[in-house]
Amino acid sequence: MEKISFNKLSQVQKLLLVMESGRLVLEKKEPQKLFKLYVYKLFYVELVYDIENNKVIKIDTPEMEYIVDEYLDSLSIKDLLDL
Repeated sequence: MEKISFNKLSQVQKLLLVMESGRLVLEKKEPQKLFKLYVYKLFYVELVYDIENNKVIKIDTPEMEYIVDEYLDSLSIKDLLDL
């Protein structure tokens, strides 16, 4: 599945695919949110969880620039290149 097709899916469909076939590569936590970055097929998928309400609030397919900016502190080159 390509990124464009993935983005057309419902949130539930996206979540199921990522949970079944995605590989967690990075995670970061803020006071109210938990961010999880997965590799699915040949692109990245970011899941944002609302910790207080225990629910997924966003599923996105960010570009590499965003990933580098947001996850720089915990990035390894191997994580980025190991799709």
